[in-house]
Amino acid sequence: MRGLAQVIHAGSHGIVPSSLEFAFAGGFTLQALVMPTTPQNGRQGILGTWSESKHTGASLIVGDDGSAGLAMGDGKASVFVTTGAPMVQRAWYRLIASFDAQSGLAHVIQEPLAGGHTTEIRSRLPLDHTGREGALLMAAWHRAHEDGRGYHAGCFNGRIEAPRLASRAFSQEEAALAQANPEAPGVRDAIIAAWDFSQDISGERLEDVTGNGHHGETVHLPQRGVRGSNWSGTEMDWRHAPGEYGAVHFHDDDIYDAGWQESHSWTVPDAQRSALYALHVTSGDDEEFMPFGVVPPKGTRQSDICFLLPSATYMAYANSGRHFRNDTVEMKQFRATVMTQSDCFLQTHSEYGLSTYDTHSDGSGVSVSSRLRPVLNMRPKVRVWGLAADTHITSWMEDSGYAFDVVSDEELHGEGVTVLDGYRVLVTGTHPEYHTTEMLDAIDAWLQRGGRMIYTGANGFYWRIAYHPDKPGVIECRKTEGGTRSWVSEVGESFMSFTGEYGGLWRRSGRTPQELTGVGFTAQGFDRSSHYRLTPESTDVRVAFMFEGIDEEIIGDFGLIGGGAAGLELDRADFALGTPLHTLVVAQSEDHSDGMLVVLEELTSNQPVMADGHPKVHADITFFEIEGGGAVFSTGSIAFAGSLPVNHYDNNIARLMGNVMDRFLEPTPFEGFDASRPPSRPIA
Repeated sequence: MRGLAQVIHAGSHGIVPSSLEFAFAGGFTLQALVMPTTPQNGRQGILGTWSESKHTGASLIVGDDGSAGLAMGDGKASVFVTTGAPMVQRAWYRLIASFDAQSGLAHVIQEPLAGGHTTEIRSRLPLDHTGREGALLMAAWHRAHEDGRGYHAGCFNGRIEAPRLASRAFSQEEAALAQANPEAPGVRDAIIAAWDFSQDISGERLEDVTGNGHHGETVHLPQRGVRGSNWSGTEMDWRHAPGEYGAVHFHDDDIYDAGWQESHSWTVPDAQRSALYALHVTSGDDEEFMPFGVVPPKGTRQSDICFLLPSATYMAYANSGRHFRNDTVEMKQFRATVMTQSDCFLQTHSEYGLSTYDTHSDGSGVSVSSRLRPVLNMRPKVRVWGLAADTHITSWMEDSGYAFDVVSDEELHGEGVTVLDGYRVLVTGTHPEYHTTEMLDAIDAWLQRGGRMIYTGANGFYWRIAYHPDKPGVIECRKTEGGTRSWVSEVGESFMSFTGEYGGLWRRSGRTPQELTGVGFTAQGFDRSSHYRLTPESTDVRVAFMFEGIDEEIIGDFGLIGGGAAGLELDRADFALGTPLHTLVVAQSEDHSDGMLVVLEELTSNQPVMADGHPKVHADITFFEIEGGGAVFSTGSIAFAGSLPVNHYDNNIARLMGNVMDRFLEPTPFEGFDASRPPSRPIA
C-alpha cells in the first residue's frame, strides 16, 4: 500500500468555538496578562480572530519589533499597529488592544506589571474593519494550510493569563477593572468572555467565567500548573493556591497528536502471538521500521514470562535531541558525537516534537511527551538505547526458547496488578526509568504474591511521572530538586498538572529503587564499558543455581555496548537507601574509566574527579528473596544486555541469565532466608 505525504502542524494554542459575538461589529477590546519568552522572534499571536489568509478579524499580537500590537484586516489586506517598545523576555505585562469602529481609532497599551514605563500608541486606521465570526484563537492566529487540515500559525512562546474580550473599546482604567473583575459595574455589560485558567488545571478546558458559555480548550498540551503573574511564593503546590497558578505556558514546538490520516492498517489476528513487531516501509533504497507491540487479549496470558516494555521511558526519550542540542554532550561522553540520520532530520524538523531531555525553543524544559507522533529514535538500526537495546533481551529469550508475552507500561498503569497476574517471571528492559504511582504499586503487589522479577538494566524506577487522565499516550515529568537531569523545573512548579502529584525522583518521594530492586542509580559514563568480578557472596548456597556452568571469576568482559557488560549507567546496592538486608551482592563491576562519574543525587557538594576510582562507581549484581516465594535478580547496568548476543548467545552472561530464568520459572518457592539478618559486609 502506498503511503501519504503528510505534515505536522505543531504549536500549542487555545481555541474557542465560533460565535456571532466575535465579529466585533462596533469595536472591541482584546486584553490579557502576558509573559513573552521569545519576543525577539517577532510576530506572534496572543488573542483574537485575525486570519492571515483571509485578512479578516483582529488579534492582540507580539509585533515584528517584539512589542505589543494589534493585527486587523479589511478582507483585502491587513494592518499592524505596535507600541514600538520591545518587551523584555520573561517579564509580565498587561497588554490591551482596542478599536472603536465609529472613529476608526486603534489603541494599544503595553504596561509592565513590575513597574516601569507604560507605552502606548493611538492610530486612526485607514480601513473598514472586516469582522470574522470564526473561532477565536489564543497563542496563535488563523492561517489556512495547503493540506486542508492546518488552521493556525504565528504560535506564541510564553505565558498567558486572564484573557478578556469586550464588545467596545475600553479605556485603560476600564481595562484594568475588567482584568481584576469582569463582573464589575461599568464593564460587565461589554464583556463578551473572560477566561480563568486557574480552573481545570488538570484538564484542557479554558473556562469562561462570564456565564456566556465561550469555553475553549487547549490544543497540543501547553504546560499548565505554572506560576501566574500574582504568584506570591507562599505556596508551592498549585492545588492549594490555584488562583496563583492561573497561567498557561504555550510553546511553538509543543505537539500532542500529529493527526495524520490513516494510510495503512492491520487487524491483529486472534491467534497472533504476543511479541514485538515492526512495519517495514521502503521508498527506493531507503527503508524504515515502525515498531509496535502486540499484547495478549485483556485478561489472558500466553506464557509464563512477561516482558514489560518500558514504553513510558521510550516516550520520555522520544525524538531526543540532546546529542546535537547540548553543547556539553561530548565532554560528558568523553568522545565525539556521532550523528544518526534521524538526528540530522530532527535538527530541521522541530514540529516532530521533543523529548523530556530537551528544552523548548524558548529555553523552558519539556515536561510533556507523547507517542502520537513519529518517534524516530524508537526503532531498530538506530543508536543502541531504549528499544534498540531492549531487543538484545527479547532476541536472547527467543534464541533460548523462552516464550514470553509483551505488556507495555500503559497496560500496567491502566490495569494495575491484574495485568501481571498469572505470570511467573517479569523481565524488565535495559532502562525502565519512568514510572507512575500505579505502576510501582502494581509491581510491588505482584512481587508480594510470589512473583519473580529480573531487572536487566540500570537507572530504573527513577523518575516519577503521570499519565494524562483523559488523553491516551502522553506523560508528564517535572524535573524537580535533585537528580541527574538536563533541565530543572522552575521554582514553584514541581507538582504535575495532570495529577497534582509531586514530581521528580522517586527517591525524593521516599520510594527508592533500592527498596524494589535492591539497587539504584549511582554512576554514568558513555566512553567504554567494563566487566564484573564475582564476590564471596556468589558462593552462598542461596545462589548456587545462578553460577552453574560458570567457572570464571570475571564475567562480562565483552559486549556490543562499549566492549563490556558494565557500562553507560550503573546501579549499586545501598542498605541505607533501602536495599533489603538479606540481599546478596554476587558480583561487582570494576576498572571503569575516569569518564564514569557519580550521579548528582549522591553528592552534597562539588567533588574532584578521582583518578583511582570513586567508591560509589560500580555496578552490583544482586539477588534477594521475598516472603511468599518470590525473588528479585538485578544486573545493575544498562550495557548488561548488550553482552547477551556475543558469540551467538554462548557466553557467561547469557549462561547467568539462563540459570536465573530457569530457576525463576520453577514453581518451587524461594525459602530459607532470614530477612532480618544484617548484611554480610558493608556496601559502599
